[in-house]
Amino acid sequence: MRTIPATKRRLAAALLMAIAASPAWAEIRNLSQDWLFHAGEAAGAERTAFDDRSWHQVAVPHDFSIMDRPDGSRPDGRPPFDPDTVSGQDSGYLPGGSGWYRRHLVLTPTEASRIVRLNFEAVYMDADIWVNGEHLKKHRYGYTAFSVDLTDKVRPGSNVIVVRVDHADPSSRWYAGSGLIRPVALELLDPVHIEPESVFVSTPVATEDRGVVSVSAAIDNRSGKAQSAEWVTRVVAASGETVAEARQTHTVAAGARVEPSLELAVAKPRLWSPDSPNLYTLVQEVRIGGATVDERRTRFGIRTISLDAANGLRINGQPILLRGGNIHHDNYMIGAAGAPDAEARKVALMKAAGYNAIRSAHNPASRATLDAADELGMLVINEAFDSWNKSKKPQDYSRFFAEDWQQDIDSLVVSGRNHPSVLFWSIGNEIPEDGTPEGVETGRKLAERVRSLDPTRPVTQGINADPPKSTNQAAVLGVVGYNYHAHIFAKEHERLPELTMYTSESTPQDLFPYWRAVESMPWVIGDFVWTAVDYLGEAGIGWMGYSQDWQKLGPYPWHLAYCGEIDATGRMRPAAYYRQVVWKTGATPISAFVRQPEGTEDLPDRRLYPIVPPHLDWSLDDVHPSWTWPGQEGRRQEVLVYSELPEVELFLNGKSLGRRPVGMESEYKAVYEVPYVPGRLLAVGYRDGREAGRWELRTAGQPAAAVVSVDRPQLRANGEDLAYVAVELHDADGTPVYARKDDRQVRVRVTGAGTLAGIGNGNPVDVSSFQSGERKTFHGRVVAVVRAGAQAGPIVVDIDAEGLPSRQVRLNAVAPQPF
Repeated sequence: MRTIPATKRRLAAALLMAIAASPAWAEIRNLSQDWLFHAGEAAGAERTAFDDRSWHQVAVPHDFSIMDRPDGSRPDGRPPFDPDTVSGQDSGYLPGGSGWYRRHLVLTPTEASRIVRLNFEAVYMDADIWVNGEHLKKHRYGYTAFSVDLTDKVRPGSNVIVVRVDHADPSSRWYAGSGLIRPVALELLDPVHIEPESVFVSTPVATEDRGVVSVSAAIDNRSGKAQSAEWVTRVVAASGETVAEARQTHTVAAGARVEPSLELAVAKPRLWSPDSPNLYTLVQEVRIGGATVDERRTRFGIRTISLDAANGLRINGQPILLRGGNIHHDNYMIGAAGAPDAEARKVALMKAAGYNAIRSAHNPASRATLDAADELGMLVINEAFDSWNKSKKPQDYSRFFAEDWQQDIDSLVVSGRNHPSVLFWSIGNEIPEDGTPEGVETGRKLAERVRSLDPTRPVTQGINADPPKSTNQAAVLGVVGYNYHAHIFAKEHERLPELTMYTSESTPQDLFPYWRAVESMPWVIGDFVWTAVDYLGEAGIGWMGYSQDWQKLGPYPWHLAYCGEIDATGRMRPAAYYRQVVWKTGATPISAFVRQPEGTEDLPDRRLYPIVPPHLDWSLDDVHPSWTWPGQEGRRQEVLVYSELPEVELFLNGKSLGRRPVGMESEYKAVYEVPYVPGRLLAVGYRDGREAGRWELRTAGQPAAAVVSVDRPQLRANGEDLAYVAVELHDADGTPVYARKDDRQVRVRVTGAGTLAGIGNGNPVDVSSFQSGERKTFHGRVVAVVRAGAQAGPIVVDIDAEGLPSRQVRLNAVAPQPF
């Protein structure tokens, strides 16, 4: 534990005293802890005096669709995965339903007298909010942020916040989760303050010599008299140095607002880009009579976006191709709970795998996702809707679109426009009315609203219609995404020669031709695979693809899509390594995998299902990082070597099986037929005749050890921080165990200053409980998630793998630092 120097302790104490003496300072209070939850209906639960002592205490973000007891059953007695769930394969056989949340909130007289806002980042879905028994808000879309004004609604002492969620099935084509799925916060403001949603930072100039930061905001005066407000605006570098500053004074009438704006110049700025994600902080203060009554900090990056059909996409004038992946919003073993650490981990996994862009399919990205993208240098296509006027599922967003689209578009743009990672605004995905007069007019209306809120970024859409409908819809956009339609890029360019294009969804097996379009057509700026990370729901699409009878996909117990190039636990699958090669990232220049031999399938294999053409195939190559195939001795095995190096050589137990050239003509693959002999398979890549990379597969023996790794040894005792604990089986020589016959049951127990948040293995047909602490390894691996509690102290993780020595890992939860 790091010791805080005495100087910092004195500064921290002085700061706390200053805050206590100046209650006018803005305060944002995290409300992640101490929520009470009840599954199903609860008559009268909106009343302040309702008896909630028997309710279950939970932390937010929270997803009640995956919540169950340690014995694997749900609070209502049903199993966690239910073959009779209304949404079936769409939701991965996990139910929606209704649920209630209550939180008791104590405020001092000073706090209760301030401007009070209750901020929800997302509630899935149909949320009703009461405070002290009064119904104050209904918000229906499950993915957009909204606020409830509690000014004059709260009182000194005890207050009660009540939220009812009504997730009617089927509401989605994928797993949506249910409940307070993203963070909740309380905001306390002075009567004279900066309106939180009004802040807009853009950077119209971004060069090595000069950056221009354009700032607009609104100062609101909710006091009973006119105020002379000084607006102080500073740009602060990551080092803490103020690099630009400006001041304005405005007279704001009682009950009125002013909307000031200005530009600040930054000399020799550190520009933001995917390769150098440099960040600044805009600090705005409102001062009255020399005293600061409000301060708002906004992180941003200095960068420009430009694109055209002749030169493609440029960031700060430099060309860039979008190495993209689609993601859904769930976090597997903790469901749809958008814990900030879980969201950040997903972005980090993609960055490490070579992606530089994310499409948030098909709903607005969480703030934590955007924060992580800002920090790591990931570009984001932030998407609004999966449906407009016409439904895809009976209970989906189309029920509310006509009435709610404007407030939800506003939330999307306002909550994301200060993030440098946000590249495009997507107004929809595969909209049924695309290309019709209704669809074109709706698209135009949405695009105009987006541009009125943010004219600095292009508007896009994911279109899956054929010409001429696709052409009609694309004409209202600034850049167009096509789902699975790379074959129309040339013709669409003839029809719309000024428009840039990209593949908003592509299949893993079609990586090479889709990326060739990006490399060879200047107006095609990138490709987004479906999908980068595996997810719950759309069960089984990576098993057998899409047939003409969708209802036969993913029968229970299938619950994962099983199409992610990164699996649900965070492990890269072979397709991810091939993508690194085709993209020429240099991260893994050579890798080798073995096609699963006939007769060894220990999971239902897509080849066993009759696919009726025409079809789309989201499945991955059926190849594996294993040279352990008992019973196959002497039989020829197909070995695929992926290489961005121009020459490869394969060795079996030290004997060369020959050198082969690889390149564009071979789609960066070399195929060998190798008689199976246990031992060591080694692929070596050469450049200019010299070894430049190698990849090894070894035959594994029986499991001898459970090898444990943790992504972080220390957490903050804030009730939110997560640590991911991976357990992998190795043999006595340290070779990873991959064969399914050798998988072992693993039990994880967490004690001390933390709890088990979930456990998963990535097996698409394992429907055991995420919260029981027990799962069988899948291809030798299981991952547990540990959540820090609200009290500092050691966290002990005990791991017992069937038939293997027990392991223990100690983590540490430390008190959050004041700054």
